Amino acid sequence: MTFERIVILLIFGAVVLGGIGLIAMMLWARQRLHELAIRERIAMIERGLVPSPEVDPAAFERLMGGRRPGNPAGARFQSAGVLIMGLGVGLAVLLSFAAREVSVGVGVGGALAIVGLAAFVNGTLMSSQPPVARPSRDA
Repeated sequence: MTFERIVILLIFGAVVLGGIGLIAMMLWARQRLHELAIRERIAMIERGLVPSPEVDPAAFERLMGGRRPGNPAGARFQSAGVLIMGLGVGLAVLLSFAAREVSVGVGVGGALAIVGLAAFVNGTLMSSQPPVARPSRDA
């Protein structure tokens, strides 16, 4: 190996290791900030204060006893259905062009798109039903 190749490999290795180190430091800092925010919320709750709704609106609504109308599981099914339908259509296009057989692409991708459509319809039907009332834990 020539000297130039060794230098290039060392520089490349240093850049890769530096990038990995930077990502690790960013993840650690983010985790630390999240931990401090949780400790702050716990301290506020222990002192009898209600945390501000800007920090976590969903937790604030749960704490105040408010419920959103609709079924959240239905919304998840709807979004999953749209995602699966998109995946099916994309697979149909990909296979149609790659295999140069439109029937193969439409068959495989269409089947996946139909599964996505079924999940979307299921989510729509679930959203139209009122959410199941769960007993409170106050007792």
